[in-house]
Amino acid sequence: MQVSFPYPDVPPLTVPDGNLMGVFAAKECRACGEAEDIVRDALAAPIGTPRLADLARTCRPGGARSVLIVVDDVSRPTPVHRLVPPLLAELHDGGVPDSGIEFLLALGSHRFMTKAEIDAKLGPEVAARYPVHNHDWKDPAACELIGRTSLGVEVWMNRRVALADLVVGVGRIMPLEVSGFTGGGKILVPGVCGKLTNDDMHWTRMDLPDEAVIGKRDNAVRESIDAMARAAGLDFILNVVMDDKARIQHAVAGDMVEAHRKGCELALRVHSVRFPREADIVVADSFPFDIEFWQANKALDQAALVVRKGGALILVSPCTEGFSATHRELIDFGYPPVQDIRRMVAEGRIASKVVAVHMTQVSRVAREKATVILVTTGIPAADVRKVGLEWASAPQEALERAFEVAGRGARIAVLRGAAEMLPVVDPAGGGKGS
Repeated sequence: MQVSFPYPDVPPLTVPDGNLMGVFAAKECRACGEAEDIVRDALAAPIGTPRLADLARTCRPGGARSVLIVVDDVSRPTPVHRLVPPLLAELHDGGVPDSGIEFLLALGSHRFMTKAEIDAKLGPEVAARYPVHNHDWKDPAACELIGRTSLGVEVWMNRRVALADLVVGVGRIMPLEVSGFTGGGKILVPGVCGKLTNDDMHWTRMDLPDEAVIGKRDNAVRESIDAMARAAGLDFILNVVMDDKARIQHAVAGDMVEAHRKGCELALRVHSVRFPREADIVVADSFPFDIEFWQANKALDQAALVVRKGGALILVSPCTEGFSATHRELIDFGYPPVQDIRRMVAEGRIASKVVAVHMTQVSRVAREKATVILVTTGIPAADVRKVGLEWASAPQEALERAFEVAGRGARIAVLRGAAEMLPVVDPAGGGKGS
């Protein structure tokens, strides 16, 4: 069978039919409605809160004078430009004038978005009509201490969050290795928080087993996120569930916990993909999380759930901005054993716990689970090998190397858009792929 990839400069891969377990992907939406209609319906029936228009009227005497809409960034494929018009209409119904609305881009620790990227994310008319701000996560003065959780954790947040009468988070819900799912309070933590808060949230993940987090809405990391985002004042969320073609299947709106919990239930139906067994070799692309390896790692995390220990995992991703546009220290640190990562954090050699957690994620796959072969044009072969991964110029070359690792009789699973799926190994009822 010939397998193509969603990248025009990547040649197809020929997989022997006798080796192929199947080609797997998240469920497509075959009868999706119009995105704007789905969003309007969600806004008309919020979960756990009054309608957004009512919140705008009642959040302070005389109604909201300032509303901050926090949206996910260029690294996420959420079609925010289709979500914003119904959202703005709801705010206008609540008496909020254009002059009282601004946008904040939830960069986490990613690079600033360009004007062209902002126009594409919000739509050029919205981007020109309202103030739009990149979250300057590198500037300590951009954040302030606005509260503490019940456990005493300091919540440092972008100052614009504290200044707003009403804070609305807009994003997408899908499975994620670090926190179980995206969406909900993650739009603030780590989206627009300070380094200390971001580090604390990510470090919570270090001692948790995968099965306690991945695909689980309620876990210790999410509990930390919820507590911090609640303390910061996230009043309302609008989250969507999408298929692997970026079509919106569901939308939820309302309380950052109750609405998000419902959204995670819906996301499981879309993103869960059953496998009859673990594969000896997994071939995965990271589309659409492929701007850098920092994002492509989402596909690596998910693909690792279905590769057998001692097998091979081929990750195909352009990584046009290298390992990371903002965490270039990854070239120096690489992906050493987890105990070495912990020691470097304790010694202060790794200043960012966010970087340490990313390093740990990759190390647990590449050192403890399978041989990782990266097919990419965005990172030189020498750099890939320097950090402890293998490199191949094309998928076919990578497969030949994988056969050397797993044997010529290896069973091969192909994962399309692996970052957007939650693999579930289920011998009793596993799927066969397409």
